Amino acid sequence: MFQISPELIDRYGVAGPRYTSYPTAPIWHDIDRSTQVKWLETVRSSQKPLSFYIHIPFCRSRCYYCGCNALVSRKQSQSATYVDYLISELEQIGKYQSPGKQIRQLHFGGGTPTFLLDEEFEKILKTIQSTFSFETGAEIAIEIDPRTLRSNQLSFLSQLGFNRLSLGVQDFDRSVQTAINRIQSEAMTFDHLQTARSLGFQGINFDLIYGLPFQTLDSFRQTLASVIKMRPDRLAVYNFGYLPNRMPHQKKIDPQSLPDKQTRLSLIFEAIHQLTEAGYDYIGMDHFALPDDELSVAMRNRTLNRNFMGYTPKTDVDLMGVGMTAISEIGGYFMQNEKRIRTYQTQISETGLAACRGMQLNTDDLMRKWVIRRIICHFYLSFSEFRAEFNTDFKTCFPSEIEQLEKLQQDGLLEVHKDHLTISDTGKIFIRTICMLFDAYINKEDTPKVRYSNTV
Repeated sequence: MFQISPELIDRYGVAGPRYTSYPTAPIWHDIDRSTQVKWLETVRSSQKPLSFYIHIPFCRSRCYYCGCNALVSRKQSQSATYVDYLISELEQIGKYQSPGKQIRQLHFGGGTPTFLLDEEFEKILKTIQSTFSFETGAEIAIEIDPRTLRSNQLSFLSQLGFNRLSLGVQDFDRSVQTAINRIQSEAMTFDHLQTARSLGFQGINFDLIYGLPFQTLDSFRQTLASVIKMRPDRLAVYNFGYLPNRMPHQKKIDPQSLPDKQTRLSLIFEAIHQLTEAGYDYIGMDHFALPDDELSVAMRNRTLNRNFMGYTPKTDVDLMGVGMTAISEIGGYFMQNEKRIRTYQTQISETGLAACRGMQLNTDDLMRKWVIRRIICHFYLSFSEFRAEFNTDFKTCFPSEIEQLEKLQQDGLLEVHKDHLTISDTGKIFIRTICMLFDAYINKEDTPKVRYSNTV
């Protein structure tokens, strides 16, 4: 099994961002509507295809581990009202796009997107198709809670054009499931997986979480064995972030039931061992994929990208977030919508748009973003490619970082060569910590204090 010395774990197993963006969201500032409109205007002349993220916040029950922006509701009428606001926002966004703009990726996340009724999905897709067209081979993806799928819902989604999905699993052990308020059988999960495969869905992903209450090495081995038997195309194995002060529902988890640091590390090492032994490629810091999956191909080709949806093979796009709390990434700008549903809906009613926070990236931000993306996606960084992108020398731009990289090289986390650096297998475990070396904001005195999850 994969092993790392306790000294390295103590030195590099710190709290830090997941780097789904750089600069990270806590650094952004309040923006007004005129600023959002000005930034959206920059997309009009962009030749990049679009990636849409649609946030559906509703869940029928609360999973205690959840770190997403979700609303627990059993009132189906809430989704009908919310969808009307989504459509208004989509129509307004469409006014800032050049004619003929194509969509490369459409992703429904949440919450539980399958909370929506069939006719609500149809309304959203019809609105999108009235303004945009889809590229050949476009990815239309959705996150699914297997416990709440309606009869024939997967078949309907397939007919509507959805071609990729992610199934939430987390853990199959019953004591763990009870502690996180998510009872879900292996049989149910496998049944949905088989149905999805028969309908032609590709890149099917399972989400797992390590560090949950009552998890042990033996119990997690059983979950991994069951998952490997089902053989999804992809796996995301996330480190549980226990942050009850930020997410009060997590207080329902007894902290005494959580695995200690050493056990938590043994869980992710076991996942790496079992999944790679079973033929999966280790993608990024917490993802795995079969060798012929798009993610693996993109990793080998060094075209893999990372954004607010995690790792994706769909690159060179303008990302438009739609719905409460959704994030857009266009050119050198980040924008995030209102986080509260009533405020979001009020803003859409008044202006058709709802961004409240964001940031315009300067040249230093763009260089550091480029570097962090290469490290966290490719485990490789070319100094000549950096020069070609920014017309300047990497080592001249980052003299203090180069000094720190030498220390990481001594500890076996990476190798610095004349024209590139590569991350070692050990360094892949601490990839977030390595990225932190290039974060210009994280240790500044005026940076907002944020409690991050541990990097391992």
